[in-house]
Amino acid sequence: MLFVAEEHEIKMLNFSESEPMVFEPGFLRIEPGDTVIFKPVDLAHNTETISTMIPDGGQEWLGNINEEVRVTLTTEGVYVYQCTPHLILGMVGVIQVGKPSNLNEVIEASSNMTFAVNSERLSNYLGQVIQ
Repeated sequence: MLFVAEEHEIKMLNFSESEPMVFEPGFLRIEPGDTVIFKPVDLAHNTETISTMIPDGGQEWLGNINEEVRVTLTTEGVYVYQCTPHLILGMVGVIQVGKPSNLNEVIEASSNMTFAVNSERLSNYLGQVIQ
């Protein structure tokens, strides 16, 4: 059977239907080799990995404000990313690529993060990871 890589879109938004300062979807499960496209739907957002919350050897990215970012993820694990200007507002997201080999390390690292609002968002996303 031939594997065909897929593309997935994540929107950077000021407001979703129910939440402010959000990536939509905030949790995404993909296969190794798939590409994620971050779309700056609303202005003043970026996307970047949190280096302590990606798998060893995982792909890092750092997008500029208002920039569309395309990243192909080939290393299995859990990737946590942020909108740098709105991190304090809980603007984070989680991508699970294949098996979540680093989930325990990510959960441990997430306990050191502090948000002014949306403080449960990251733990809710991590709760969606499938072992």
